[in-house]
Amino acid sequence: MACNLSPTTGEEFYSGPWENIQNVCRVLDIDGGKLAQITMSLVNFYQEMVDREIDGVLNELYHVPLRAMNQCQPDGTTKRTFPGDLRALAIYWASGLLLLNEFQNLAQNVTDQAQAYVDNSRRRLFAVMRFNHRLWGQEYKSNLSRTVPPTMQPPDLPEANF
Repeated sequence: MACNLSPTTGEEFYSGPWENIQNVCRVLDIDGGKLAQITMSLVNFYQEMVDREIDGVLNELYHVPLRAMNQCQPDGTTKRTFPGDLRALAIYWASGLLLLNEFQNLAQNVTDQAQAYVDNSRRRLFAVMRFNHRLWGQEYKSNLSRTVPPTMQPPDLPEANF
């Protein structure tokens, strides 16, 4: 199976190729030897964990797993991409979890930054669930009524869980 496909859904990970997460971890000042420990299988584990968490949270509002949509680029080509800021959210969330769980003896500022990645990603995910921030191209669920289309009704507003 390809390195950027989820074994659960067969679709691309929300965060894209595993090199995206490796590049975010490279930005923080972690030891060069520790950076070599970030392998494809390790990153794919955290990508899968984050994707299932995102699906679990968005399950009340959207049909999951979310699907990549074709988007026409300015040069005329078509590119498959995930809607909104879902890709950035997944990249930073997986990077933060990887740094917090796999590398215990990092500097305090690196640990704080990794925790901030996770916290900001959870806030952004909660913002996606708000009525004023919908993901384009995704299929909505109707939890209130069977006679009203899901796009014409507001979702149940959950409490913040972070």
